Amino acid sequence: MDDQQIESERSTDVDEMDTSEDNLQKPNIFNKYLPFNDSIKRQGYDFFEEIKENISRIIQLRELRPGFSHWSSKLQRFMSLYGLHFTKVDHIKLIHLYLSVLSIDDLDFSHMDKKKKRQLLQNREDFIAQLYQECRSIKEINKWSQFEPIYEKLQKVIDVEKELSKSNPIWNREEKLNDFIEWLHTNGVDTSNFEIDSFENYGFGLKATKALTSDECFLTVPLSIIITTDTIMSSQPFASLISNDQLLHSMPNVALALFLLHERYQSSKWKPYIDVLPSHFNTPLYFDSNQLNRLKSSTALCDILLHIQRIARQYCYLHNLLKSQVSLSKLSENFSYDTYRWAVSVVSTRQNNILNNNGVAQLALIPVMDFLNHQFGQECIHYDLNLKQIECKTMNDINKNEQIFMFYGKRTNAEYLIHNGFVPEQPNPNDTYLLKLALPKTDKAFEEKRQLLERYGIETSDKFLLFVDNELFNPAIFIFIKIFLMNLDDVSNTLSKNMTMDEFFNIYTLDQDNDVRTFLKTRIQLLIRSLNLTCLTNNDFIDYLLMSEHNILASALKKLELPF
Repeated sequence: MDDQQIESERSTDVDEMDTSEDNLQKPNIFNKYLPFNDSIKRQGYDFFEEIKENISRIIQLRELRPGFSHWSSKLQRFMSLYGLHFTKVDHIKLIHLYLSVLSIDDLDFSHMDKKKKRQLLQNREDFIAQLYQECRSIKEINKWSQFEPIYEKLQKVIDVEKELSKSNPIWNREEKLNDFIEWLHTNGVDTSNFEIDSFENYGFGLKATKALTSDECFLTVPLSIIITTDTIMSSQPFASLISNDQLLHSMPNVALALFLLHERYQSSKWKPYIDVLPSHFNTPLYFDSNQLNRLKSSTALCDILLHIQRIARQYCYLHNLLKSQVSLSKLSENFSYDTYRWAVSVVSTRQNNILNNNGVAQLALIPVMDFLNHQFGQECIHYDLNLKQIECKTMNDINKNEQIFMFYGKRTNAEYLIHNGFVPEQPNPNDTYLLKLALPKTDKAFEEKRQLLERYGIETSDKFLLFVDNELFNPAIFIFIKIFLMNLDDVSNTLSKNMTMDEFFNIYTLDQDNDVRTFLKTRIQLLIRSLNLTCLTNNDFIDYLLMSEHNILASALKKLELPF
């Protein structure tokens, strides 16, 4: 329908409608006392029809800004001049028009004036500068109080960016699965051995569509759809950014995360793949203050806080870098801490190493293979350099309709949580507990003890691994504790003898030293008590981590209680 037809019908409707005030909802009663009341009524009808027509049109066109805001303002002005100068039928139609706005997908309801937006943007720059300075000033995090200023400033950045955000970046992966499967088929991926399905406690995974034998190749993925560091370097203008920036050039995982964000906001060949990636992760980058507080008794806390600090620092650096990249304006416009932690989490939970044409390992994101969930076993992924494809084999016999797993590699439970966003429920044979011991600087013999520890390659504040299995204690633990317990005369005497580490250990028979063993037992008992398993009621990954730490400590305590 063209404008002339619309105008003609509008005029006809106005001529034919009942213009008596009894038919109107609630017109301005004072207008009838004004001169030319009939003309005012006619102007009211015309004005309202113009508003109604334009609101309807801009909703069809989804032109919410500036169109919808403009005509909504006109409607408000109309009602202040004429009151509810329209019929009940038009009143209902108007309500329906506004309800249709509420049903628009991904609608941003926020509306702010330019002055407020400028202020928010300036606040954002100030908060990012403060966060960057705080992150750069801290080299090591040993306790929560050191991290607290970073966390507070990071939350300010997140809050202001949320207020500036155009939409909530959450999407339904399941709705995009058919497009993703079609994309795989178009690119030569055979999916006849499996299908993508949802599994309790796992989310999406791969389900066998037929019985598979152990070591059977059930999936191949061609290099053409794998995102690698070589892929990045063949994409302009992104490649120039990587080449000219030391951080991006030296940290391929950061470059890969940034490239993923770049592709997310483009008409990318990987769009069907990006659309089925999770919109949210369980990595510590998404932990709130309550979750972090629950980890205060964990030996992994400091590593987790340091990880968050590093990602926050990277974000600040990249934010400043992208502001000057005119050719990457789309990436810069959509770059926020929330989008960056999303990209970092995608890479850390999904990255694999494959060989490039020169046989050198490079990081890669491998579509569909990254739907495989973890189970302990053996390596089952191989890259064929000649065929230029990933080959995935089964770790064991799999029945039809069973989930297919892969082994993510040897990691501790803390590493699984930080980098993969989960903690295995099964016993992890590679798990360890990081026991931290330190000399008090108030010790009168601190300097002499420092020299003796240094002789044996031990720091005054050091970390020692306790293993999940029945391995013997690291001798360095006993040496540290023995020196810790020495008085000044004993330390000076030992320093003068210039004994080797083995001689020191054997002369004092440290593994049988009651004082040393009692000290270590007491320390472990305190650590076990601090974990307080009775408070673990969430049954989530944090609880699993704390329980696994408790089990390692309990095992170490049991070994100490055995006879010499």
